[in-house]
Amino acid sequence: MRSLNATIALLAFAVAVVVTTEFIVVGLLPMMARDLGVSLLEAGRLVTWFALSSAILGPPLTIAASKVEPRPVLVLALLVFGLGNLVATVIPSYPILVAVRVVQGAALPVFVSVGSAAVARIAGPDQDGRALALVNVGVIAGAVLAMPAGVFLADHAGWSTSFVGLAMLALTAAVSVGAAFPRLERAGLPSIKAQALILAEPSFQVHLLLSAALFTAMFVAYTYLAAFLEVVVGLDGRRIALALVGFGLAGLLGNWIAGRAVGQGPTVATAGAALALVVVMPAVSLVGGNWSLLLPLLVVWGAAHAAAFVLCQVRVMRAGASAPAFAASLNISACNLGIALGAAAGGGIVERYGVEAIGFGSAIFAACALAVAGLMLMKAARPSTTRSLGLPSFSERPAEIYQAVTKRSHVS
Repeated sequence: MRSLNATIALLAFAVAVVVTTEFIVVGLLPMMARDLGVSLLEAGRLVTWFALSSAILGPPLTIAASKVEPRPVLVLALLVFGLGNLVATVIPSYPILVAVRVVQGAALPVFVSVGSAAVARIAGPDQDGRALALVNVGVIAGAVLAMPAGVFLADHAGWSTSFVGLAMLALTAAVSVGAAFPRLERAGLPSIKAQALILAEPSFQVHLLLSAALFTAMFVAYTYLAAFLEVVVGLDGRRIALALVGFGLAGLLGNWIAGRAVGQGPTVATAGAALALVVVMPAVSLVGGNWSLLLPLLVVWGAAHAAAFVLCQVRVMRAGASAPAFAASLNISACNLGIALGAAAGGGIVERYGVEAIGFGSAIFAACALAVAGLMLMKAARPSTTRSLGLPSFSERPAEIYQAVTKRSHVS
């Protein structure tokens, strides 16, 4: 158990660095747009390019990396993040930033998928949900500490200084993972062709659709959160950083809830996160700059936002248990496709209706995600349909689900 906890802590630290690198742009969006001489919409595309690269390049790279012992794969991915952030500071131009974001985007699914699959393998089917929820604390730590700290630092010393700090953290994580991450035998997974067969399962495809729809809803608004706080609420850089800390702290609550709810039914819990966004996001736009009313809404928004990360990851990894790293990568790709679509849709809303309207756009896509989850639950509630689609019953325990899906995958 001590070895597992140390491995989780190490991976959570590295995940915090990687995820902060992806989302730091959200907090720096107004500042980067001004310094680079581009519009807010163009600056927002730095989020889109990263996400599209993850969605398109992540799965083939991950399925190849799953045949290699995890530790060198994790170290190489961290080096990509560290060196990429340094390049972004040495040559701070928009085209270079786009290129760096594309390369880093391709590396993110490899890192998170291989790392998550390794931790789930060490933890075993009874503890995989808890272990992945603890790893997801790295995502929350990035939101609570690293991203707001980066915004605060950028407000005083320029946004490139934040990238230098992230580069140093990524290189430190690479050294730490290389020295301390457990050596594991290759997982003995089926061939690349056999792993890819999970994509032919309709039930698995619907799980990916749910992840994409939910993350689209999340990032319609989240991409422009800092801009919303600046333009609508009237906060300066320091107060935006503090607001992002509060958003991330709310995420700790959401992560805690997700870690417990996922064992009882990850699709039900995912539907709950989507429902929270349907209810809360229109209210965010309606209250606008009324800080006393906005604050509790940000708490619920932050909790639902963080919960979605672990709920989607565990849900899809269980649905594709015969190839967990590839399944995790496909989930990350689906989520990043949602991020790209959400960022693009949010940009269109900002251009046409103003940044204050992002909550309404988020709620529309969240309603779509809720509808997908509802249909999945209706299917799973029918035993005959459940068996024909290969979906586990929600009355089964997590270990039994994991074993049943694994057994079915090997037989097929």
